[in-house]
Order: sequence, then C-alpha cells, then structure tokens
Amino acid sequence: MSSRFAFAVGALLASLAALPLSAQQSSSGKARDTIAATSPSAKGASTDSALVDLGRAITDLALSVQKIVEQAKNSPEVRRAALQTASTAVAVAQKTLEENQSEIERLLDEASRRIAAMNEEQKSKLSTPKKSEPTTH
Repeated sequence: MSSRFAFAVGALLASLAALPLSAQQSSSGKARDTIAATSPSAKGASTDSALVDLGRAITDLALSVQKIVEQAKNSPEVRRAALQTASTAVAVAQKTLEENQSEIERLLDEASRRIAAMNEEQKSKLSTPKKSEPTTH
C-alpha cells in the first residue's frame, strides 16, 4: 500500500508541476506586451522569471506534500483521499501535456535550430584559416 501511496504523491507532484504551463497559456484578460514578444532579451528575462517562479512553486508544493504524507501515515481516510486526488491529478497532467505538446515541440525545434546554427558558426570559425601578416625585415 505504501508504494501505491508514494506513486500517488509522485503523480500529484508531476501534475502540479505541469500546471504552470497551462497557466502561462491561459489569458488573464490583460493586453499582451508586444515589445516583450519581439525582443529576445525580454523573452530571456521572462523565461528566467518563470523558472524562478516555478522553482518557488515546486518548493512550496514539496512542503505541502510533506505535510500531507505525515497526515496520511496516521489516517486511512486521508490516504484514500490522497489516492483519489492523485488519480485525478494524473489525468489532469496527461491532458495538460497533450494540450502543450505542440508548444513543447515548437520550443524544442527552435532550440535545435539554434544549436545547429551555433555549431555551424563554430565550425566555420575553426575552419577559416587565419591570415598571417607578412613580416618584413
């Protein structure tokens, strides 16, 4: 039973970690910042900020899960409720991943193109012979 509970808690963690992706796509009713959408440096800053926020959310989640695990050790009712919640969370996580699949694939493709371009640039720098200046005595 404890391995099932550990799986349920892990599934709950995975689903909650996937929620920030859905939240980023949902519209809050505010106008989008088109300058940030076109500026690479602004995108990098917003990505860094999102990663920091995600890290904080994961830390908070870990603390909450730890408290729930302690409660579940002592209460079969809490254990059953956690298993039901985890089951629902797995379904939500799967749905979220499916919804974000095209965005994830797009970002992976973009990263792959950038890496290939940097590799080509590096190869061209290494293969281009340096011109040595003629020395006169």
